[in-house]
Amino acid sequence: MPSLRLQSFSPIFRRRVSTEALQSSLHKKLTSRRPNTIFDYLSPTPSHLLNLSLADFLPETCYPPGFPTENLELPHLARHKASPSSVLPQGHHLVYFSPQVPSSKLLPDGTDPLQWPGEPFVRRLWAGGALLFNNDPNNRLGLDNRRAYCREHMPNVLVKGSQGDEKVFVNIERQIGYCGNTSDTAGPFCGSGAGSTIEEDRQTDADAEFSPAIVETRDIVFMREKSIAAIKEDISRPVKILKPSLIPEFSVSLTPTQSLLFRFSALTFNAHAIHLDPQYCREVEGHRDLLVHGPLTLVLMLSVLRSQLKDGEMVRRFDYRNLAPLYANEELRICVRKDRRAKGNKYDVWIEGKEGGYAVKGSAIVEE
Repeated sequence: MPSLRLQSFSPIFRRRVSTEALQSSLHKKLTSRRPNTIFDYLSPTPSHLLNLSLADFLPETCYPPGFPTENLELPHLARHKASPSSVLPQGHHLVYFSPQVPSSKLLPDGTDPLQWPGEPFVRRLWAGGALLFNNDPNNRLGLDNRRAYCREHMPNVLVKGSQGDEKVFVNIERQIGYCGNTSDTAGPFCGSGAGSTIEEDRQTDADAEFSPAIVETRDIVFMREKSIAAIKEDISRPVKILKPSLIPEFSVSLTPTQSLLFRFSALTFNAHAIHLDPQYCREVEGHRDLLVHGPLTLVLMLSVLRSQLKDGEMVRRFDYRNLAPLYANEELRICVRKDRRAKGNKYDVWIEGKEGGYAVKGSAIVEE
């Protein structure tokens, strides 16, 4: 059987650079990149296909309002903005604003190079992030076929680990909103008036009077290629299990399948091999099976949390960290518990792997 090593990348770097110098170099390199703007039309179709993909895995109480439970065909476009079916469900923005990169520009593992720090950091994982929703009815995104933007940049880069075994944590901020209030081409970032330089882009940001519907931060960790010895060691090493100290008030158990991962990869225009190729996972990444997507676990947590909220309540902020891998064909449990010790309306949300340990740990602030 042919080797699946990342042959298209250059050989593993032999030259050593101090962690401090690497931190300084990568921070300057990535944070100075021009912001990337992605446009999309908020058609109901991607959101509906996401609902359809999850329908066999979640109970009906976790479905978004307006999703049909008997006739699963795409519903008619809602005529009124106040209709439940006209609102983009929280978390469903993740199947819009896909990276617009041709296949020839993808890296050997199928990922896009937009936030890539460069070699020798040829592996990546989703480490966590946060979501901030603007729940003003006049600002929320709807499934109304309007043109919208996603503006993303990298405000921070952090290098951790010892020399030669560094991990590069890239912080990405994404602002998402409509292209103006009354016109498909009016508004910030959506016409032909974007700056031609980073400084002009930032001035455009400062001058624009707008409030994004969603502000998302993502933390992506980039790592060096694993040696064959390290891969064998990872596969044989016992799994570390951190048991949750909380008892959930509500939970949903499900087993993600290979077909679910494929569908989510397709919906997000994501060709990363860790979600699609089991042999690649074992031989290159040292994982026992396909990895569940970080954004898919985020959608699952928001879906289960939604089932526990009162009418009119919506998530204002959601923070999460990915602590351990989740694999296809292995049961996971999504757990929710209201934090009655905290001020305000706060929930603990987490996912347990098949051994019962933390895989994802999150918290939500809810408002009416």
